[in-house]
Amino acid sequence: MPNRINSPFVGEVIAGRYELIDMIGEGGMGGVWRAYDLRDGSIIAAKVLRQSDAGSLLRFMREQGMRIHHPNVVTPMSWAGVDDRVLIAMPLVEGGSVSGLASRYGKLPAPYAAELLRQLLDALAAVHEQGVVHRDIKPANMLLSATGTDRPHLWLTDFGVAVSVDAPRLTSHSIVMGTPGYLAPEQLRGHDPDPRSDLYAVGMMGIQLLTGHKPRAHVRTDALDLPPRPDDVPDSLWHTVVRLADPDIDRRPASAREALAALEQPAWQPQDRIEVRSDLPPVGQMSGDFRPTGASTTALDGATTPAQAGRATTALPVGQPGGAAAGAVDRAAARAARARRVQRLGAIVGAPLVALAALGAIWLPGDDGPKETPGLARMGAECSWSDVGTTENDQRGVPRVCTYADGKYTWAAAE
Repeated sequence: MPNRINSPFVGEVIAGRYELIDMIGEGGMGGVWRAYDLRDGSIIAAKVLRQSDAGSLLRFMREQGMRIHHPNVVTPMSWAGVDDRVLIAMPLVEGGSVSGLASRYGKLPAPYAAELLRQLLDALAAVHEQGVVHRDIKPANMLLSATGTDRPHLWLTDFGVAVSVDAPRLTSHSIVMGTPGYLAPEQLRGHDPDPRSDLYAVGMMGIQLLTGHKPRAHVRTDALDLPPRPDDVPDSLWHTVVRLADPDIDRRPASAREALAALEQPAWQPQDRIEVRSDLPPVGQMSGDFRPTGASTTALDGATTPAQAGRATTALPVGQPGGAAAGAVDRAAARAARARRVQRLGAIVGAPLVALAALGAIWLPGDDGPKETPGLARMGAECSWSDVGTTENDQRGVPRVCTYADGKYTWAAAE
């Protein structure tokens, strides 16, 4: 948990423009801050990195990010270099992540899930049309505006491991980029980036939102290796997400546009069950009574804004409005309330390089829905999709493993 109140950087003005208010997330390469833009008076999100860690991020922003223009892709607004640090300024998205939404509500209503998938596929179509493959599509990288019970507004973020399909690779082919469970089988085999790999992740995310089961960290080889279809999910929606999540890349839709066309139903319906509220406290609540300092007034906690004289600063606009997404600082630990709070705050907005610090993320068991009761894992008894590969003792203490075969999930003898 970042020390939001006592950080030595609270109240600091970077490049004479961005005043740091409070830290809302923290990653291996820097912090995510709310910041006050002294130029226009707005509150923005700012990812602060060491310049030694920021080279590939800035390269990606210059070469790719400025070309993606879409209302569902987070747009970096500018960057500034100060001494040994780099600040990336982005819009502040306050509704948390789709991951947090799924943790709170579990299975989402079919029209709500379909609306999120439509917005995601529309964003991906714009990304893919620029020759960019995201490579880390997952609920934690989808942010939400605080729209209450109205139609949700999704933002695609975290292009930290994205790659152009026609550019020299920034990483070795031996390194697998992405998150277990959402990774397409061909990604795990080291194939070249393909937009259809992103579509596989969309399908797995759709299945999670519709069923409440988080994907397992294993390589799917059977297209029917799926959790049970809920009764309220229409045929057209279920068949589309299952096709997107087909382990065979050639059986998936050819493009995000094709998949989007298949998602016409169910249409959005006004609802009051799901509510997306701001996950951030009011400005000043965590860091004292915030007042913009400008150039001379007292900053937070009684500290004076650091003098900028004599400091090597550079403030460079990104140029044309861009869409390189901000990375989400995923602090997921859904079973503890405090950890969920960290996840939601840390996922608000980050910089694309955050994904590089999270490549070794541990797959979190226990977030896939209800488990079989220990002691009831009887030989041949039914188990659930989310339990495949797990071991439980039966009533006599004999270990049984949940297996999938011939379209069924059953407890079998453990080796």
